[in-house]
Amino acid sequence: MDEELHMILATRYRRRPGFSLIELLIVIAIILIIASISITKINQQHMLALETAAIREMHVIQAAEAQYYTQFGKYATALAELGPPASGAAGLRQPT
Repeated sequence: MDEELHMILATRYRRRPGFSLIELLIVIAIILIIASISITKINQQHMLALETAAIREMHVIQAAEAQYYTQFGKYATALAELGPPASGAAGLRQPT
C-alpha cells in the first residue's frame, strides 16, 4: 500500500521536461542586467574614443600652426591656410 501511494505521488508530481516560467523570468532578468551594464561600458568607451580623437586633432592643428608661424611669422587665420597649397607642392599655403 505504501508503495502504491508512493508511485501515485511520484507520477503526480513528476516534472515534465523543460523550464518553469519562474526559471525563464530569472534568466531573462539576469541577461537584462548584464546587457545594461555592458551597454553603459560600451558608451563610456565610445565617448573616450571620441575625446581621444579630438585631442589628437587638436595636437595636429597646433603643430601645423607652429610650422605656419615659423615659415610666415604669424598664425593662420583659417584652417584652410594650414593645408597644402593649391599647386600641390610641398609646404603650407602662402598667406594672402
